[in-house]
Amino acid sequence: MGAVVRPKLIALDMDGTMLDGEGRLTPRLKAAFAAAQSMGVRIVAATGRMYPSAMTHLSEAGIKSASIFYNGALIRDTEDGRTIYERRVGKELTAEILIFFRERGWYIQAYSDDRLIVVDDRDERCRYYEKLSEQKAVAYGEKFWECGLDSSKLLGISFDGEEFTRMGREVREAFGERIYQATTWGTFLEIAHPSVNKASALARVCGYYGVPREEAAAIGDGVNDIEMIKWAGTGIAMENSKEIVKAAADIIAPPNTEDGAARIIERLIAS
Repeated sequence: MGAVVRPKLIALDMDGTMLDGEGRLTPRLKAAFAAAQSMGVRIVAATGRMYPSAMTHLSEAGIKSASIFYNGALIRDTEDGRTIYERRVGKELTAEILIFFRERGWYIQAYSDDRLIVVDDRDERCRYYEKLSEQKAVAYGEKFWECGLDSSKLLGISFDGEEFTRMGREVREAFGERIYQATTWGTFLEIAHPSVNKASALARVCGYYGVPREEAAAIGDGVNDIEMIKWAGTGIAMENSKEIVKAAADIIAPPNTEDGAARIIERLIAS
């Protein structure tokens, strides 16, 4: 790790960053959050997770600042639940994306009004995500494809590497700059409004609290964290990140399996 300067705000991704290899918050990280907040440093979550799924952990973590959900489509106060910013995909584009996936026989799920909406909640991909997110899906059946949703985010899932690569390529070719697209875990294809990403959301949160960009730090491990890592005054990638993520960072933190987020926050606040 290189030299660090104490920031006024630290934004962290959740899975692979804030959470350990078992998807848990460690005591050391919770202590680091408490210490930072006692010094006036704001801790902000920046996650692709839906709000209710993330809040299960953020409440335990004691995070008291507005945080980022759905990869930046929603900014909400973690204490009173007040929405500070929201940008949905739009009904027409949501419908177009759903039709695109249906025609190809690909799995996709939608998020609307903090609900996880699927065709069939017995599908193995749905059950995998339910277990990961600790949220129960709402099954619409075949009416899912024409239900008129205005989604915060859509998520394609494939456990087949070739299909997942093809899915990403064809979605990018078909929709281009009309959407924001990111891949995570080599399994999830995340789709949101084109103005949405973690960097733009972090800029909004910093503006909301009056924190200059130079005094913000961002920590992440996924491809969807790259913009945020580049935007922040201090960009930090976890050791468990892909090389493309590390290349965007100023500092490399130890992996999430070794309390990497806690250790780098301890260094940041001790600077």
